[in-house]
Amino acid sequence: MTRVILTGALGRMGRMIAGEIASDESLSVTGCVEAPGHPGVGTEVDGIRVVSSLEEIIEDGDLVVDFTCPEAAMAHVAVCAAAGRPFVSGTTGLTEEQLETAMDLSAKIPIMISPNMSAGVNLLFKIVQEVAAALPDFDAEIVEIHHNRKKDSPSGTATKLAANIASVHDSYNTVYGRKGFVGERPKNEIGMHSLRGGDVIGEHQVIFVGEGERFELTHRAHSRRTFARGTLRAIKFMAGQKPGFYSMKDVLGL
Repeated sequence: MTRVILTGALGRMGRMIAGEIASDESLSVTGCVEAPGHPGVGTEVDGIRVVSSLEEIIEDGDLVVDFTCPEAAMAHVAVCAAAGRPFVSGTTGLTEEQLETAMDLSAKIPIMISPNMSAGVNLLFKIVQEVAAALPDFDAEIVEIHHNRKKDSPSGTATKLAANIASVHDSYNTVYGRKGFVGERPKNEIGMHSLRGGDVIGEHQVIFVGEGERFELTHRAHSRRTFARGTLRAIKFMAGQKPGFYSMKDVLGL
C-alpha cells in the first residue's frame, strides 16, 4: 500500500483526493499538511492530525501530493528531495524559474508537476499541438473560464496550451487580451482570454481561424472528481518511478 501525504489537505482538491483515496485499497492517506495559520491546523481529518510542516511528518509517507500555491509547492518539493520522496503536484502559477528548480531536483527524486490532471485535457494538449502543426497559417486564440475564487490568470492549462501551439512554430508571441487601437493581428500571435465567474470548474477552448473556416477544440470539466481521479493515476504511476521529471503524458501513455 502506498502511503500518501497531502499538502493543501483541507482545500477543495485536497479533500476530493482524500475521498478518492479512501475508496482505493492500494492507497492510504497518512499525513495532512496545511499552511501555517490555517484554522484547520491542529484538527483531525479521519483520525489524522493536520500539521503546518511537511518536514515534521515526511517520514510517515511514501509520496507527497501537493495542491497549494507556488511558494508552498517549492518548499514542499525541496523537503521531498531531501527525504527521497516522490512529489506529485497540481499547483498552478509556477514561474519558469520555479519549474527549472523543480527540474534540477528531479535528478534526486521522481517529480511530476501538471497544470491539469484530467485525462481529457492532457489529450487536448497533444491534439492542439498536432492541429497547430497541420494548420500553420491559421490564427490561434485561447479562451478559458474558471470560478471567481481562482487566483492565477491565465490558468496553468491555458498557458500549457499556448506553449504547445508555440512549440511547433519558429516564434510566437502571446497577447493577454486586447484593448484600444491595436492594429492588424500579426500572424505570430496567440490571443489569450481569461474569464472568471460563479462556480465554473474549468473550461478551455482553443480556436484556429483560417480563411473561410474555423476549427474549435473545447474541454469542459463537470466535476473536480475528474482531477482527483487523474491524480490517483499519477500517484500509482509515480510511486514506482526512478528520479526524473514526468508529466501526465507519461502517466496516460500519450
